[in-house]
Amino acid sequence: MRNNKIFVLWMIGLVLVLAMLFNVATAATECTGRNCALNTTLVVGNAVPSIYAVQQGLEVTPTGMSTGTTYVWFNVSDANGYGDLNSSSATCVGYKSGEISRNSTSCTPQNQSGVYATYNCTVTFQYYDAAASDWKWNCSISDNLPALASNATVVFIVNSVNYVQQDAATFAWSNALVNTADQEAASPVTLTNGGNQNYGSASVTAYDAVDAGLDVIPTEDFALSSATGTPAGTSMVNATATAITTWFDLPHGSGSTEQLFAYVDMPSVPTGSYSSTNDWLMAVST
Repeated sequence: MRNNKIFVLWMIGLVLVLAMLFNVATAATECTGRNCALNTTLVVGNAVPSIYAVQQGLEVTPTGMSTGTTYVWFNVSDANGYGDLNSSSATCVGYKSGEISRNSTSCTPQNQSGVYATYNCTVTFQYYDAAASDWKWNCSISDNLPALASNATVVFIVNSVNYVQQDAATFAWSNALVNTADQEAASPVTLTNGGNQNYGSASVTAYDAVDAGLDVIPTEDFALSSATGTPAGTSMVNATATAITTWFDLPHGSGSTEQLFAYVDMPSVPTGSYSSTNDWLMAVST
């Protein structure tokens, strides 16, 4: 009988211990009255920035034999705030099929507020960049993740630049021999295309050469050619614009040149110094 009482007491104690352990294990998920404890854990994801506007209506006008600088701005938003933008990654590129792309040398942040920012980019163009209305901007920037935003929808214009340099103003023969054909001038005249037009033809208005006694070397005895040692070029006509179309070519491009070599078929004239009655006139055209 005594053993039975001990057993019952032992079982009651075991039940109390298990009940206490159960209460401890479940206390964190039970509510007291109507008040329950909750906590919140969130991982905030990165928002990809968006370039929602690029400056429109720009026109670029390079300077002959030099460059032209333009400034283009773009607006960007980032839901993580403008501070999430990596300003050093901002860039704008002017591009056109068949032409060298022009990258910005700098993009400066401006008007930063909240989730918005504006960047002003400096882009330099060369004098030989093609004149056209279908150039495009590709502006881009990354955030700190980095996630990239870009916009390549806005077109702009590069205006035409007509500019040709001439390295010499005279065709000179230091010792032309009478009654001798195909004598080449001492040096050619070199034309350099300092603009962005393609010149495919030229015209030259030449004049007779005379001495003090009005002895004449007729204009028709002069000819122009595109290479040394090739006198069979284009013959000149006195006081008349003579077209050069078969061999003249001066396209736009870096260092684009065309040379004019002059030849004379010397008639029988007295010795002495001869000069043209007027300056020869040359015009190039597209």
